[in-house]
Amino acid sequence: MKRNKDINDSVITFEVDKAVIDGVLHGEIRELTLSLNEDNQDMVIETVEGCPVISVEEAPPAYRSCFLYNGGVFPYLLKRSLRFIVLEAGKEHCALHIVRTTTQPGTRFTFQKTDAPALEDPEGDCCVWVLHYDIVPVPEKPKTYLMRWNPAISSFTEQDYRRCVEHQEDDTFFLNWSIYEWEEANRGDAFYMLRTGDEGAGIVFNGYFISNPYTGEDWKGTSRRRCYVDMACRNAALPDDAPLIPLAKLKEAIPSVDWEKGHSGELLSDEVADVILKLLREGKK
Repeated sequence: MKRNKDINDSVITFEVDKAVIDGVLHGEIRELTLSLNEDNQDMVIETVEGCPVISVEEAPPAYRSCFLYNGGVFPYLLKRSLRFIVLEAGKEHCALHIVRTTTQPGTRFTFQKTDAPALEDPEGDCCVWVLHYDIVPVPEKPKTYLMRWNPAISSFTEQDYRRCVEHQEDDTFFLNWSIYEWEEANRGDAFYMLRTGDEGAGIVFNGYFISNPYTGEDWKGTSRRRCYVDMACRNAALPDDAPLIPLAKLKEAIPSVDWEKGHSGELLSDEVADVILKLLREGKK
């Protein structure tokens, strides 16, 4: 395992067998696991001068690296900048989105003192923490879709959005959404959510698909069938704040798109997607 220093600590790289890459690409492997230790801790958890940042109110008088048990609750702060994993097998590689990270205490033990052997103990106050990464491959040529949301007519209400933003974890929440142009959509493709129909119109969050399209009952309650995708949603504008990119700015920068009319799940050209990304980055400055 190694850190990719070229993109601001947002990537870690694992050397694996080719069979692992094949399993990930074919959807047979959807989770990777990592046991924390002193060699990898600073790559995956927040540290200050090499020491883990713990999220308990009072630090114990002494603890070793990332082994604090904390009653079975993960006590450290996961590095928020870590968003991607790259798998390498010789000359082959595969980039992955980290969809979510869950933690689990592993082998428990009693820590004696520095350089003394740890004593395995099912009631010990230390443990080896195991991180589980839910992952989705990043396509070699990801497509970008425009999803549309009108709170006045959607089954996803303004209050639903508020709850999602308030309860998101690691700046991420999850939704499923109808997609009209579903034929070429795949896991890992990108999207922007366009709010329409009111003064808050504009791009309000973005993210990527974590499933391929699938059919389901119509969200409007009719007898027709619709296609849906599951989505990891990030960078959400606060419900009472302005959108990330206001509608007026979208219309000015990209007049070729009819922003006020259209269906949810419109496949965008690479050129349009690049302009939206540029506007989003400018808005963060």
